[in-house]
Amino acid sequence: MKNRDYPLYHYLPKLEHIRQMIEQKAVSVPDEIAFRYMVRHRTLVEKSYREFYQEVRWLGAYLLKRGVHGRKIALMGENSYQWLLSYFAIVTSGNVAVLLAREQTAAEAGVLLAQSEADVIVTSAACRPIVEAGKKKLGRVRLMCLEDIEDWMEKGRRFYERGRSKYDRIVPDPDRLATIFFTSGTSGTSKAVMLSERNMTSDINFAVQNFCPTEGGVMAVLPFHHAFGLVTGVMMPFHYQRPIFINSSLADFMKEIPIARPGTLFLVPLFVETFSKTIWRTARKQGQEKTLRRGMALSNALLKVGIDQRQKIFQSVLSKFGGNLQYIICGGAALDPRYVKEFRALGVEILNGYGITECSPVLSVNRNHYHRDGSVGQVLPGVSVRIANVDEQGIGEIQVRGDNVMMGYYRDEASTEEAFEDGWYRTGDLGYLDRDGFLFITGRAKNLIILANGENVSPEELEQMILRIPEVAEVVAYEEDKAITAEIFPDSTEISEEEARAAIEAGIKQLNSELPNFKKIHKIRFRTSEFEKTATRKIKRYQVHQNP
Repeated sequence: MKNRDYPLYHYLPKLEHIRQMIEQKAVSVPDEIAFRYMVRHRTLVEKSYREFYQEVRWLGAYLLKRGVHGRKIALMGENSYQWLLSYFAIVTSGNVAVLLAREQTAAEAGVLLAQSEADVIVTSAACRPIVEAGKKKLGRVRLMCLEDIEDWMEKGRRFYERGRSKYDRIVPDPDRLATIFFTSGTSGTSKAVMLSERNMTSDINFAVQNFCPTEGGVMAVLPFHHAFGLVTGVMMPFHYQRPIFINSSLADFMKEIPIARPGTLFLVPLFVETFSKTIWRTARKQGQEKTLRRGMALSNALLKVGIDQRQKIFQSVLSKFGGNLQYIICGGAALDPRYVKEFRALGVEILNGYGITECSPVLSVNRNHYHRDGSVGQVLPGVSVRIANVDEQGIGEIQVRGDNVMMGYYRDEASTEEAFEDGWYRTGDLGYLDRDGFLFITGRAKNLIILANGENVSPEELEQMILRIPEVAEVVAYEEDKAITAEIFPDSTEISEEEARAAIEAGIKQLNSELPNFKKIHKIRFRTSEFEKTATRKIKRYQVHQNP
């Protein structure tokens, strides 16, 4: 199909609340596979839609039997089927799920627990010491361990089957507070984002009209405590009725992808960049770099005349990703368009999207057969976007309205009020809309480098250029002493650190020769360790100077 406008997808029922989503699948396709995952790296377990709904009900019945209703329940643990069971049981039993990152320290967890006023904590054994230390200042808090979930479900099943369960009598309220997500904190303190069931189901309803995955399944890789990982990476595929393989850990990703054989992946740019470097590094080691480049040139030439031989030409490359991969939905940060072109030549379409936790999270995404390189796609139907305070280049702040926009920040009226302008949510991101409704992101307002001569420079734009130097693994650009500085963590996988630094300096010199004077990079600062990152692999920019 040619890259041009076509009707939205309208084949899925509209969701009003989360319980409806899991009930629908349990009734319409009870025996189809909902989730797949590995146990102890050896045994593949599959759960049907009927089994999942049954277990959610039993777990919900157990919570209600224990008197847990209308409570804020913190959930902290590794991505797992048990984590998902707990989340859905918490929300559909009339409680509020407070989602914590398992990477947090005890001090950070303590702050967020106090901030959210959670008085029940569900955690994995691995995270229990963090939670135990973090809850010391909170007084009496009920602690429950995910490893006991089978016992909880069995007790809930008996109670449910005796007809004493209150679970089925809970009336879903789409507008009540359902989940508290914490923002990633790339620029400082995390905020507690309040999302209702309507916020999340609206975003699902909107997004599934723009994009439709292939018949193959989905591999859930991103952390579930983040809106992108949970709403986009799990709930949307669930609604699409695509089997979801739950990746055990990032360390097991490449081992498990041949088992998962996904048709679609939801990822952040760091994954794509790593995939690309791995593909080229492998080709060089095997003496196949020129062959790979010729194959991509041939692939692109054939595509121009309507012939697609990518699966055949690049079978050895695609087999590393399970052999079925057709789409990568990429969001969370900027992605250089060169990766989109590169993977398209190989047979995988990368569709950039844009979202923010406060908007549940997706605002725009490129479509299967209508996409624009360099953009983050068309704004979702049901979402209104305006570009405010536009400059002479037509760039301004992206502001949003719609049922997907958050209820506000928990117990933080000042921040909530500051986040809105005339009823529009202020994303803080800068960009513009083209005449076809494609959204382009140019940077983030608070990161903007404002030079003494009044020129504004987007650090994200410079970082994207610098990352094209092969020896650059990570980079952050900023202003220091009235000069643009690039702080770089070199990639010395194949060469010495000294050789990598020399290559980077030469690359920056070449880049500067192509840049206007006000954008030239005047300082290079090398790091000996990676930048500190959030759970979604975004660099914590506010800590850049603290850990060189």
